[in-house]
Amino acid sequence: MSSVDTNSAAEPIADTKAAKPVRPAVRIAKDFVESPLAVLGLGILLIVFVIAIFAPLIAPQNPYDLSEIRLEDSRQPPGSQRTTVPWEIDLALAIDPTIEGRTEFALGAEAPIESATLVWTPVSGEDAVAVSLTFVPSLDGLPLEPLRLDDLPRGAELDVGEKHNFRSFWTMQPADLEQFKVSSSRGLDKPFELELAIKATEGEAIMTYWLGTDGQGRDMLSAIMYGLRTSLAVGVISCFFAMVIGLSLGMVAAFFGGRIETVIMRIVDLQLSFPTILVALMLLAILGSGVEKVMLALIIVQWAYFARTARSVALVERSKEYVEAAQCLALSKARVIFRHLLPNCLPPIIVVATVQVANAIALEATLSFLGIGLPVTEPSLGLLISNGFEFMLSGRYWISMYPGLALLVMIIAINLVGDRLRDVLNPRLQR
Repeated sequence: MSSVDTNSAAEPIADTKAAKPVRPAVRIAKDFVESPLAVLGLGILLIVFVIAIFAPLIAPQNPYDLSEIRLEDSRQPPGSQRTTVPWEIDLALAIDPTIEGRTEFALGAEAPIESATLVWTPVSGEDAVAVSLTFVPSLDGLPLEPLRLDDLPRGAELDVGEKHNFRSFWTMQPADLEQFKVSSSRGLDKPFELELAIKATEGEAIMTYWLGTDGQGRDMLSAIMYGLRTSLAVGVISCFFAMVIGLSLGMVAAFFGGRIETVIMRIVDLQLSFPTILVALMLLAILGSGVEKVMLALIIVQWAYFARTARSVALVERSKEYVEAAQCLALSKARVIFRHLLPNCLPPIIVVATVQVANAIALEATLSFLGIGLPVTEPSLGLLISNGFEFMLSGRYWISMYPGLALLVMIIAINLVGDRLRDVLNPRLQR
């Protein structure tokens, strides 16, 4: 028998390595970043979250701490500065007109003047005394209000400056202090004391109001940071609890069916038949204002959206084989619903949640703008817009405009992310 050449007859060995499956999370991330607008919205949203979380650390001012607010800084335009109280010095100039004299003053560190020297000389043949006052460094170039010289002897006058119309003090310029004369028609025969008041026109800049201030003197940039913090917290927390309630009721209605489904869905239909803002207004009119009460009102008006979506998705998933297999294993109904049915119902619920977060933030802003949402002591973008609305016609646009822009950018960013998630998580839209 002839031998068979096994090498020539052998088939090529196939590559047994299977292609590595792509994880769903990786696929979702790749599909998500294909949209530049969605990536931009996600970036803006991350920045907003960072600002909201760390607002007490990065905000220039705590706008709701009364010790940091000055009413005199109210309604300042963008770019204005907050300054310290202008420094002021009061000098008591003791003069004996009968003799020549000299006095040295050591001034405090709170003013840019180190020392002053007072020299006086009686004027022979006149009831007058020549006075000279010099400062180190010089007062020239310093932003000063007109100097005030007070407590002159009765009937005394100065040869410089101007006397007040009906009060006893004189106003003068710093150059007048180098040489002036005090004279009196009644005679200067005993020592007297003059009070010299030196006050700066402006203090040292300690803070810049980049976005201006509102009617209470609060920094708008800081108020917006704190407002983002409150608006996001109210929107996210209320949406989370509304999702938990609506998702649970929707899956229970789809799984059990019958009367349970009828009762739950008729309640959902009844609530969705009323405008959301109307229901929220009625609830807050009964409950009153406050963060917890606003959250409760938002939960009540939002859970029905999640319940309807969860029921429609659960009805489709309930008829699939994995649910029947779980029931054949005699697993408890709660385990079948929350361990097997729930994970497959989450993708569309996540999309609804992103949209509802934006709606919750907008609804809270609307309620606060109407004056029945958050109280004045709680920062909120809607409340900031409401506070500045009365100043719009007077040209102080920044009090309402900048919080409105912050609210608009945040809602647009959330909607961009939600729209992209809807496209990525919907298998019918996959190419």
